[in-house]
Amino acid sequence: MQSGPPAAILFDVDGTLIDDAYSVAAALRSFHTRYGDALGLSLEDLRLRWRELLNLHFARYLAGEISMQEQRRARVRDLFRSTKLNLTPAGADAVFAVYEQRYRESWTAFPDAMPALSALSGYELAVLTNGDLAQQTQKLQATGLASYFGAIFASSEMGCAKPHPDAFLESCSRLGVDPRRCVYVGDSLDIDVRSSASAGLMSIWLDRGQSGSGIGGWFSGDS
Repeated sequence: MQSGPPAAILFDVDGTLIDDAYSVAAALRSFHTRYGDALGLSLEDLRLRWRELLNLHFARYLAGEISMQEQRRARVRDLFRSTKLNLTPAGADAVFAVYEQRYRESWTAFPDAMPALSALSGYELAVLTNGDLAQQTQKLQATGLASYFGAIFASSEMGCAKPHPDAFLESCSRLGVDPRRCVYVGDSLDIDVRSSASAGLMSIWLDRGQSGSGIGGWFSGDS
């Protein structure tokens, strides 16, 4: 590790700066009120099924197999596959919109996020997140965090996603810093911390009481 203070600090978004689990839970409660009877699922069963489908199809999106909108449609159509409702792509979009509206309304920064970023004034701060650049930027703007960052890097425009080392190395290259002089802060032990460390960055695990692997990691960057 190179000596001296870091030249830049990169942050994950969901689960690190923004309480995505809170937003998802609020949105699923609203979604269940609307569609729970049609699905024949309890709220808890809906949460489990939603997470399963998110992990499946968001991974396909990160791999470049389908678009962001296509993975949303796939999740909704799979969710309703056992019902009598045969959703068209437009119908799936309309159903997802019920979830998305409440999800967006519930975007909330963790209470410690803004004080921590304020305390780091003087450092070059940036974001590296999996998912859609527009949506992740909107999250940071809606929660008052966007102004702290000089750059926002997202897998949608980088062509690579965490945990691949190229996501971290490309971010450092764009910032013009040696990876050994860059810190990455994230909540996922595998997708954020171990992967950034393997790319040569200094890594900080922000343990918010979740496992930080598997499901938690795939929640990054999407609704």
